[in-house]
Amino acid sequence: MAGWGDDPELERLRGLIEEGWEVTDIVEDGNAPGGPLDTVKIAKDGATQEISSDHLAFHRYVEYLREQGA
Repeated sequence: MAGWGDDPELERLRGLIEEGWEVTDIVEDGNAPGGPLDTVKIAKDGATQEISSDHLAFHRYVEYLREQGA
């Protein structure tokens, strides 16, 4: 997993959630090439997106989303 520095994918995910996108699924891949990878699937108005990152801060945010019932 990458370190604690800035993660553009985390900022992108947070921004989309603030815009009303809803988390539809969270997938953890502990065996991804290069190390563990989290993927968050989101949807809004019939559109879907997947945002993935191996960053530690992203992983912590994914844990927070799970605690919130996402």
